[in-house]
Amino acid sequence: MGKDNKVAREEEKMQGTISMTGLIAYLVASIEKMKDPRQPSPNTTYSLKDAVLGGFSLFLMQCESFLEHQRQLHSRNGRDNLQTLFGAIKIPSDNQIRNILDKIKANSLFVVFSDIYQLYFKRS
Repeated sequence: MGKDNKVAREEEKMQGTISMTGLIAYLVASIEKMKDPRQPSPNTTYSLKDAVLGGFSLFLMQCESFLEHQRQLHSRNGRDNLQTLFGAIKIPSDNQIRNILDKIKANSLFVVFSDIYQLYFKRS
């Protein structure tokens, strides 16, 4: 359950609650430890981090479809909510997210939920 410095700093900032920034920091720290299931290629356009964050944002925003999710992501000022809220660099399409996430074992993200549960448990 080791945490990197970024997560530890975020944890120190949180006083009694876990902020959205803190949740995303936990998720990003876990993503950075994951092995990308794709073959290394100079043609790889989207990072594993951007694909996982794209999938997470879909569920967080509770969209009924990927298309609606893409519409909601795009803001009026030319920058997407996925970039602003989650720190994604490039935004994969729904098919690209599916193609990348389908190759990832779900249990590789279980540590995120375990860490967050433990943090809540300690604070209650």
